Amino acid sequence: MRMIFSAVMVMVMGLMAQTARAQAAPTVLTAPGPVVTDSTNPSDYFSAEGLATMQPDILAKAKSSVGGNAGVLLVHYPNHYINLNVRVRPGSGELHSHWNDIFVVLDGEATEVTGGTIPGMTMDAKGEGHGAMVVGGVEHKLHKGDVLHITAGTPHQTLMEPGKTFTYIVIKVAKE
Repeated sequence: MRMIFSAVMVMVMGLMAQTARAQAAPTVLTAPGPVVTDSTNPSDYFSAEGLATMQPDILAKAKSSVGGNAGVLLVHYPNHYINLNVRVRPGSGELHSHWNDIFVVLDGEATEVTGGTIPGMTMDAKGEGHGAMVVGGVEHKLHKGDVLHITAGTPHQTLMEPGKTFTYIVIKVAKE
C-alpha cells in the first residue's frame, strides 16, 4: 500500500509541476484518452495539456449540475482510481467507508472541512454517507499545489466562496 501511494504521489507531483508550467455526487465522464499506456512499462501518464483540454467540458457540466461538481474518471486500477474534478459550488457533507481520498489541487481554492460529524447522515449500501454539512471539523484552506489526504470513514465537506472554481485531482485508494 505504501509503495502504491508513493508511486501515485510521484506521478501526481510531476503532473502538478507540468500544470504549473501550462496554463451531491459528481457527474463522472470518461476521459477522452489523455492516458498513454505502454505494456512494456506499466505506468500511465496524464499530460497537463491533456488534462487542460478536458477542463472546459467538466466546468460546463459542473455549472449545470445540481451539486455544482463534475468529474472525469481518468483511470481505474484494482485498488485505486484517479478522477479529475471541477467544483463551482460548496458540497454537502460526505463520508466514504471504504475509500481514502487524496486531493491534489490544480487550480483555484476551497476549504475542506474534515472530521466532526454529519448530523442526519444517511448511508447507502456501498458505505457512502451523505448529509447537509459537517459540524465540528477542522478547516483546511486549499490552494494550487496543495495535497490533502482524507482517511476512509472521515466526514468531509468542500466549502467555496461564491463565483470561485476549484479544480483538483482525487485519488481514491481502497481502505486496507
